[in-house]
This record gives sequence, C-alpha cells and structure tokens, in this order.
Amino acid sequence: MIDKENNFDFLRLLFSALVIVSHSYSLTDNNKDEIFLVISNGQIALGTFSVKCFFIISGYLIFISLKRSKNLLEYIWKRIVRIFPALVVVLLLTMLFLPLIYTGEGSIFSHWDYWSYFYRNLGLYHLQYNVEGIFEDNPYLKSINGSLWTIRYEFTMYLSLLLFFFFQRKLSQIVLLLTFGGLFVLANFAPHFLNSAIFSKFFLDTKDLYDLGCYFIAGSFLASVNFENFKYQKALLIACPILLIAATKMGYFHYAGYFLLPVIILSFGLSKTPYLKSIGQNFGDISYGVYIYGFVVQQSLLNFFDLGIYGLMFSSLAITMVFAYFSWHLIEKRALKLKTTFKA
Repeated sequence: MIDKENNFDFLRLLFSALVIVSHSYSLTDNNKDEIFLVISNGQIALGTFSVKCFFIISGYLIFISLKRSKNLLEYIWKRIVRIFPALVVVLLLTMLFLPLIYTGEGSIFSHWDYWSYFYRNLGLYHLQYNVEGIFEDNPYLKSINGSLWTIRYEFTMYLSLLLFFFFQRKLSQIVLLLTFGGLFVLANFAPHFLNSAIFSKFFLDTKDLYDLGCYFIAGSFLASVNFENFKYQKALLIACPILLIAATKMGYFHYAGYFLLPVIILSFGLSKTPYLKSIGQNFGDISYGVYIYGFVVQQSLLNFFDLGIYGLMFSSLAITMVFAYFSWHLIEKRALKLKTTFKA
C-alpha cells in the first residue's frame, strides 16, 4: 500500500502538458528544433520523454492495482472504466465538431471514414487518424488526434500483467526482472524482432512496444520490490539525475534511460512536495483529459488561426485544461465510482 498523498498527480499533469508543448513544434510549419532535442543532441524529444515517464508511473501504479484486485475480472474492469468513458466522450465530441470544419466535396455524412472514425479509435488498435476534408490545409496534414496511438500500447501492457496475478511476490520480482532484461535487449538490439510475424497484425510496432514496455515493466518491478519503502530514495533522487545527464551528454540516453529514469520519476512521485502533492485533490486528476484532448484542440486552433509555436502552445494549453477539467469532474470521476460496483 502507498500513501495517496504524493506527487504522482502533479507529474502526470506535467507530462501531459509537456506533450502539448512538444506538439506545438511539430504541428506548426517551422524549422525550429524542439528545445529538448537540442539539449539532448537529438537523442529524445520532449513528447517522447514524457510518454516514457507516463509508462513508468503507469507500470508502477497498475502493478499495485493488480495485486489489490480480488480477481482478474475486477482488474480488467478497473482498467476499462479508467480508459473508455473519457475516450468515448472525446470521440463523440470530435465527430460532432468535424462537420463544422469540413471542407471536402459533398456532405461529410456521405463519407464512410467519418462514421468509422468513432469505432476504429474506440477499438484502440486499428486507429484512424484522418477523415476526408478535415484539416487538409493544416501544416501537419489531416491528422485529427495523433496522441491516441499510445493508448493501445498501454492497454497491451495492462493485459501483459495478467499473468502476474497468479505469481507470489518473489516469483513476480524474478519474472519482471527477466522481462525487463529481455525488453531492454530487444529495444536496443532487435527492435523489429517478431514485428511482421505477430505484432503488426495487431497494429503494434515492436520498436515502440519493446521501448515503452521496458519502461512500463521497470515501473512494475519497482512496485514489486516495495520501492516506496526504500530508505535511500532521496539519495537516488540526487545521484540518478546527475548520472542521466552525464550519460545523455555522452550520447547514451537510450541505454541509461531505462535504468535511471524509472528511479528518478518514482522517487519524486512518491515524495510529498508541498503544494504539488495536493494538485490532484484541488483540481482533480485531469492529466488523461489533457492528453486525449490536446492534439485535436491544437489542430482545431491551427485550422482557424495562423499561430506560431508559442501562440499555439499557450492557447492550446489553456483551452485543453478547461476540457480536461470538465472531463474529469463530469465523466472520469463519476466513471471511477463504478470500480466498486463490480461483483465477480
């Protein structure tokens, strides 16, 4: 059991906002490199960094949730009510909005890709990013909600943890450690192993699956060894960032990140920093809403206005926060109450 008073809500909100910051560079028509790419000498973008951190936190918290679940159906049900209600609403709102900005020939309702947008994206795996006649003049052509791609990888990791429900703690630790080692090798030395044979059939790219899976499993492993009780967290929170910065300067982020970043993120997440620890209580856990609304808000703004990087960044952050706030309080928070109604 971990103390509910911690920095995780702040971190998730921070990383979801940083994804919007990162997209502000790629979605506008400019030749300016994102600051994180410059600092890391091209090794990692801010959005990619944020997604990795998301998977670390998710792996840690979801493994704890698995061990608290009474059975596998309860565990799956908790994952469903966390992901799908808000996703259903953002997809429905998007479909209501698309006819207002449609610029194609005829009626948008006569295009099958308009109707398929909802159910394909709700299915998580065979995603549909475009609808004919939408965002065709935007700098980043046509894509409506490019952020949705990570959800299928996260849901895949949720399913991959099912086996650990039956393992005792010691066995879980051993298997998680071996899995982490295997994913590390695959991510760095064989990123396309079994891609065409198995995973591409589920629209999963093994390069992303092994990479994000490695971070997710790292978080789960630290949960299995009760990292929250490790007495040297503060020392690690000083030493590991220094080591990671040094490794990045030498061009080794892609190796060192798997080992150092989970320790950094979880050490800070488990801390109780004044003001930061109460963000979730004061505003709600709005990070998921920020993540799933951010991209479509940015593309919509670019559809109407000629915005630069910073204009798009600040306006989209402000608008997305409003959508995310209402998503949490009207949809997600209420849906989470269904967790306790499950009987199996």
